[in-house]
Amino acid sequence: MPIKLFSETIKWETSGNLKMSPDKLPDSGEMGGRIEASPEGGFIFFHGAPGNVGGVAWEKDDFLILPVFHQETHCVYLHLHFWEQGPFTEAAPHASIAMNVFPGFTVQVVFPLTRLDLETLFLPRTPGRLKNVSLGTPVDLAKVICLGIEIPESAGPQTIWLGQPRLADKEPVYTVPNRPVVDELGQWTGKEWRGKTLDETELVTNLRDWAKGSLAAPVIDQAYATQLSDYGGWKEKSYPATGFFRTEHDSKRWWLIDPAGHPFFSAGPDCVVPHMPGPVKHLESLFKWIPARDGEFADAWLQSERGDAEVSFSGANLIRAFGRNWQGEWARLTANWLKSWGFNTIANWSVPQLGRHLKIPYVYQLRSFPATRTKIFRDFPDVFSPEYRSAAAEYAQQLKEISNDPYLIGYFLRNEPEWGFGDYNIAEFLLAHPQPLACKEELIRFLANKYNGDATLLANAWRYPLTDFTDLHKPISDAPNLSAVAEADLREFTKVLIAEYIRVPAAAARQADPNHLNLGMRWAWVTSEQFYAGSQYCDVFSLNCYKLAPNPDDIKAASKASGLPVMIGEFHAGALDAGLPSTGLRGMADQTERGKFYRWYIEHAAAIPELVGAHYFQWGDQPVLGRFDGENCNIGLVDVCHRPYAEMIREIVKTHERMYQICMGLIEPTDELPKEVPREGF
Repeated sequence: MPIKLFSETIKWETSGNLKMSPDKLPDSGEMGGRIEASPEGGFIFFHGAPGNVGGVAWEKDDFLILPVFHQETHCVYLHLHFWEQGPFTEAAPHASIAMNVFPGFTVQVVFPLTRLDLETLFLPRTPGRLKNVSLGTPVDLAKVICLGIEIPESAGPQTIWLGQPRLADKEPVYTVPNRPVVDELGQWTGKEWRGKTLDETELVTNLRDWAKGSLAAPVIDQAYATQLSDYGGWKEKSYPATGFFRTEHDSKRWWLIDPAGHPFFSAGPDCVVPHMPGPVKHLESLFKWIPARDGEFADAWLQSERGDAEVSFSGANLIRAFGRNWQGEWARLTANWLKSWGFNTIANWSVPQLGRHLKIPYVYQLRSFPATRTKIFRDFPDVFSPEYRSAAAEYAQQLKEISNDPYLIGYFLRNEPEWGFGDYNIAEFLLAHPQPLACKEELIRFLANKYNGDATLLANAWRYPLTDFTDLHKPISDAPNLSAVAEADLREFTKVLIAEYIRVPAAAARQADPNHLNLGMRWAWVTSEQFYAGSQYCDVFSLNCYKLAPNPDDIKAASKASGLPVMIGEFHAGALDAGLPSTGLRGMADQTERGKFYRWYIEHAAAIPELVGAHYFQWGDQPVLGRFDGENCNIGLVDVCHRPYAEMIREIVKTHERMYQICMGLIEPTDELPKEVPREGF
């Protein structure tokens, strides 16, 4: 495998509060640089000529390799930046690859340069390099003149070693040390903390006591519980009942109305599941113990959607405590906790129909969103094709089994479309696509109609030589830069594409299940008004919102633009005081502050008239070495040993006891801000 090291004569330039000096990486002995980063972080830059950064020629099939070592008590969140016209040039294409790096051993951070097209949002995790995400705009490798390595802000100073960057024509063989970082119970060995389960005996004793009803955390006040309907709605007010959940605006605010006719604000955790599995292949030496795949721990092994075998230490711990009856014991224990902590919803990605079984309202995430063999950009399908309509009809059939369940609030069409991670002009990618697509035929009809069948008018407006509309079958790259009119026309058609993207599966779902709410798309965020196209086919506009609290003006704007009530499908915060190396998308000082964050978020959400619910992500902590995509965050209500974070639950209970009074405007939301710290890891 030919290796092309960056030239040692190339100076590593820095910006921000970084100090860099030559040094060997502590565990490999490779010569590189030791970086002392202040809490504010900063950048390291390699400059060069186009397609020749660091003194070596870049080839499109090369892999960029960057050895990284650190010994922080958290993962380090690095960004690789690729610029065509130098750092921070706003108008020029700029790709940013964010990634999470595990502490304690040299990690080969590898990036395939073919991915600078940003067609792939999330690259597969590799040993030690955990979750990553591709952001920004596609760049042309031949035009890249600067590589930047960003060390983001942190709660304190950080020391990081970087080896000599290099290019290779093949992906390297990854190695990890023979040094366990995960104990027999699935806990991190690199840290001690209050609440860490000492051994199997303590684990089993705790779980069996909790299953018998001993209190693991505070519980809801029973006087408050009597104010709630069987579905968790507020009995102090009534509306016409239909036997299913529906929406209503009562001239003051939007509500969900429960099947008995009572107003309902949805609050519940995502991922209410017994398992939080993660991969072990090529990582075996990092585990002190791995359960056997057959015998008593067979249920602790799961097959991922990618076909990989993954192990669940949370599942193994339930098996230790309850044996072959673990599933029923877990369901009873979980139901008791959900109800006693005041949650009224089992939110997304939970055990299928757990809510139906436990008689707790729940939402459903439709699986296998309709796709086509040929995509326009990332996961955006050929939405005007018969293939898309056929896939939508099949996809909707999964609703038939639950179409008469009164405990089902509604269903989400999908979660966070990858093409929606940015303000992308989908029609631009369509016009540049080399293959014949039904959507391109529709685009040609759209433009022919707009320009009254006169290709000359289009050619003049776009400043592009056309003699006939059929010339648009030939790929046109970077069309929005032809003229302002071209960009506007393509933006307009992007809205048509998005509306069809939603209309087709929404219609199929409505036919299969006419009783329940269509809860929308669960957008990662809203970066453009084009995201509201197709809202008319839904009952609720949903998005995930990882702010300190939802902004009332943003929610009001989303409701006005969509004409719908709004639901938040995800929010969370983590801390580093409880045994995981990443905080998630927001960081708090400790578990008490995580609870105050939940209270701040939900109480301020409940005060927004356009919001009908907000769901916390998630029920359980993630694995130390990451789930399928590498996320390894302290974001659970319970840890891997199923121990509740009592300090957090205390604040959650307070929140739920006040929630409906805040919705009604009878009391004000809390004014106690949680203590936020910079996020660590990803």
